[in-house]
Amino acid sequence: MKPISIIIPNYNGARLLRRNLPSVLSAAKSYPGGTRVIVVDDGSTDDSVQILSSEFPEVTPVVHETNKGFAEAIFTGVISADTELLFLLNSDVELHPNCLELLEPYFDEDSTFSATPLMLDDDGSINRHSWNLRSFQRGYLKLVDWDLDEAKKQRQRRKLFTLYSSGGCMLVSRSKFLELEGFHPIFKPFYGEDFDLGIRAWYRGWQSYFEPNATLVHQSHGSIKDSVKRAMVKKTRRRNRYLLEWIHTPLSRLLVSTIPHSIVQLLGELVMLDTVNVSGFFKAVPRIPQALRARMRIRSNQQLSLDTILEKTLGSYHPAEKTQ
Repeated sequence: MKPISIIIPNYNGARLLRRNLPSVLSAAKSYPGGTRVIVVDDGSTDDSVQILSSEFPEVTPVVHETNKGFAEAIFTGVISADTELLFLLNSDVELHPNCLELLEPYFDEDSTFSATPLMLDDDGSINRHSWNLRSFQRGYLKLVDWDLDEAKKQRQRRKLFTLYSSGGCMLVSRSKFLELEGFHPIFKPFYGEDFDLGIRAWYRGWQSYFEPNATLVHQSHGSIKDSVKRAMVKKTRRRNRYLLEWIHTPLSRLLVSTIPHSIVQLLGELVMLDTVNVSGFFKAVPRIPQALRARMRIRSNQQLSLDTILEKTLGSYHPAEKTQ
């Protein structure tokens, strides 16, 4: 099996490192291909760096003197790694022992960009964002419901495509990640960058997969939720939803469906005095020129249309039954 570098971004996550690094190191030790665990500390003001040094000497620390953000922390880890396979992992994740071993075989195919496991919430429930099947509904790319038992049944017959792998638990090709120049800075500081990256990989013909038999636990309280106000998180999510739509939605659908539905939604939110979501829209507007540049750059070397990609990913499941 191929060696893997596990890259964990950290910002003021001393508590999470103490809680979850033991499971990561245990899984790394049990993986037969060899591993290196890299923690990129992104300007923490708690005792994260000291904990890494004193309690986890087998971990390779890389330290930012100031906080640069999630995308930059990941990119620093990618540059610091010396393996083709990288496992990007959030600090709020408990890794199960055979997770890496089940994901690595997908990279026997040169066209593989990423593979992602089943995410369980800390109460044992299934995180529905484990498998990102999407379809256009009222102009938006909505998550399609899926059933785990059916997913495992389908996996016995074939590999399961996903539109994108979660940025908090993806095994990814380093060379392809660098060719795409990593997560796009337009989504800074967080949320939506993995969605965009996965679609950009598909445009190149590079495939992403979901492996329902590989598992990990994603905890409900992570570093972003712990350190950023809830309203700010909500505004950023909404802002980045608009940016994703403006970058990736086919032009005819964008003009005929997506934008009109967005206008109706905004008018309703104004009536309801939903200042948080409305603020998300106005935070997106100044980034329209950057979104248009990203859109034009993508189209310059695009091999697959978004509609073709959606058809391929939904075809892993039962689109006729599940997407209506």
